[in-house]
Amino acid sequence: MDYTLEEIYCLVGKEDKTAGLTFKYESDSYKKYGSFITVVFLYTQEEREKMDKLIQNEPFYHKGYIRAKNLSRDLEEKEIQVLLTTGINSEDIAEILYFKESQKNTFHSIEKRQIKKLEIKTEIQQKGGDYDWMYGFSKRFVNDGIGLCPKERFFYLAGKMYYEPENLTDVEKEEINLENEIYQPIEWEYLQIKYKREEITGNEKKRLAELYVEKKKQSINVLDKYLNDAGSSLKKLSKENIDQAVDLFLKVMHFHERRLNVGGKYPIYIDLDSYLHIYMRHVEEFQVNKQFEHKDNFQWDENDVFSVMSQVIREIEDEYQEFRKNNPEKRFSRYGKYSLYYQGDYYTFHIEKNGRISTFHKNRKEHEKKPNR
Repeated sequence: MDYTLEEIYCLVGKEDKTAGLTFKYESDSYKKYGSFITVVFLYTQEEREKMDKLIQNEPFYHKGYIRAKNLSRDLEEKEIQVLLTTGINSEDIAEILYFKESQKNTFHSIEKRQIKKLEIKTEIQQKGGDYDWMYGFSKRFVNDGIGLCPKERFFYLAGKMYYEPENLTDVEKEEINLENEIYQPIEWEYLQIKYKREEITGNEKKRLAELYVEKKKQSINVLDKYLNDAGSSLKKLSKENIDQAVDLFLKVMHFHERRLNVGGKYPIYIDLDSYLHIYMRHVEEFQVNKQFEHKDNFQWDENDVFSVMSQVIREIEDEYQEFRKNNPEKRFSRYGKYSLYYQGDYYTFHIEKNGRISTFHKNRKEHEKKPNR
């Protein structure tokens, strides 16, 4: 008897279980992949919601292809891609082996997810000693052809000004603008290094304080812009909820531009605009009113959202590098049936040509939609 699509979904697909598949002798799948293969079946959000409806009615009878992610080690790249794009014919499967213990299906859960963390304590070296390895690390990135996001580039140039100014190239000098006023973001990083290393002069301390005031002013302006987008303002929020206003301001002041991919020639990152655009629309703790109540909140604690974004981006890292190489002026997007599935949710995101993430949110599911009144 053949497996149906409904039965496969009930057994292993719905809960994303690892499945060991034994194929019928001489079937197409047997010829392509051998007698046995280990996979996780893949579904778009639309397919998953369709299957949720189909399994409500018995007997099951649908047959066809299901896409799958290979977990075996001995398949060639061409075969792996066929699994991802075309899939496995349900009629080729003789037996499905899986762990029977049931686990909570996060796709259907409306509760917040929990992320497992491994916290490693580190000690900060005195007198800015950590800048030695930090600069060495960024220098290694540059030498290895790994792309830097803007803040990383500013730090690298500031570090080179401090540690080996004699080796600055003409291009780097032009970036820094050494012959005139140093480019402020680089100057900020440079003076921070000197301050932590306890080598800063009195005039440099004064300049660092001026840059801090400017940074504070810019942060307030950006925060106020996004509060206006939300139908509020920093002034209004300070009157209505001073604690939240202070909390948001401190988060903005302490925000650091963050890379989301580990390596590669082309970085993927979020800056302050990305941070506020995404968090104020989709992170519950950031919302100041009901302006964005129609948006879909992440089902993660605020402190876990960045880690989740990093995990999602990791899934498309190779694809993105190839895309950016061939399409330097285009935006990279994942949405609709191409949304990326992670831990029970499907995510939509857009990455601009410079690597900045401009949009990132989870898709709303059928069971989450409010009925029309």
